Amino acid sequence: MRVSTLPNLAAGATELGVVYASVEGVNESSYDECLEILRHNAEALGATAIVGMQLVQSQFQWNPRTSLLATAVKE
Repeated sequence: MRVSTLPNLAAGATELGVVYASVEGVNESSYDECLEILRHNAEALGATAIVGMQLVQSQFQWNPRTSLLATAVKE
């Protein structure tokens, strides 16, 4: 699956919807874990790519989280 932070779509690509994933923690492994969930969610929609991916990491003492948001695309 192609993953990109750029919002560009390939010719003939179809947007399938927005996918979101969030996990507890803000560390090296939380990003990888979150990306795996995001890919799974996109694949469930039939996507072959994720574009326009955005990362949000909140580090509040009571609830540190890593979240990813992207557009699922079928190329």
